[in-house]
Amino acid sequence: SYIKGYFVTVHFYWTCANPKEVTKLFRIVIADDEAWVPIDLKNNIDWESLGFCVEAYFTNPIEAQQYILLKNPDVVITDITMPMIDGLSLIENLTVNGCSSLFIVLTAHKNFEFAQRSIQLHVSDYILKPIDPEAIRNALNRIRPILENQEKPNSQPISKSSFEEILLYIDSHLSDQLSLQLISDTFFINKNYICNLFQKHLHCTFSSYLTDKRIKLAQQLLSSTQLPLQAVSREIGFNDEFYFSKVFKKNCGVSPGLYRKLHQQIDSMS
Repeated sequence: SYIKGYFVTVHFYWTCANPKEVTKLFRIVIADDEAWVPIDLKNNIDWESLGFCVEAYFTNPIEAQQYILLKNPDVVITDITMPMIDGLSLIENLTVNGCSSLFIVLTAHKNFEFAQRSIQLHVSDYILKPIDPEAIRNALNRIRPILENQEKPNSQPISKSSFEEILLYIDSHLSDQLSLQLISDTFFINKNYICNLFQKHLHCTFSSYLTDKRIKLAQQLLSSTQLPLQAVSREIGFNDEFYFSKVFKKNCGVSPGLYRKLHQQIDSMS
């Protein structure tokens, strides 16, 4: 939302507790810079009857991204046209960082390019504004069986050697668009069970492990090759050079370009 040209962050946290029901509610996070959207949706949709609850809402897509990577909700509903980062770039960034959420996108524009990119990003549904609550209900009814299938417990216990195979696969496919869902599909293991394996054996999340490995590979490429930053970004699975630089600086304290320059200076002195 905007006030006199300034972007104002608004976010809500809603409880997903459902003490009267045994059935689990699948968690939804909404990202839309128009603050009235979640209020309208909340008043017009009986989420619990559909098996869902809205856990949080953000008008700031950067804050939404941080929250989603931390909480890994079942579904993310996002507007496409937002300041700072558009909804499709948000989805791409989340997927690159291991988010396994299913995505529904909202847009006020019938744009073929938006629709085409949504398909490439495996978006579950594409809904035009103004939002028809029935369209949301239909989208969630299509998504729920997918989520319920993912929730089925894994029938085979996974040995430590099998987990090591998963780690080896990740380490050797860092340039790919890795996600929890991809690992789950590749090894036929429930994605929540995979999360538990990371916590049990490495005391970290899938996302943090993947990011750490990618940053270490980036450091190696920056210090030992002359690959341009865009190529380094692609080699570690980031399609967006700007986002790669942001993640690298957050983890290393300096930009990729400065990291390379500092290492070149060290090498020239030795």
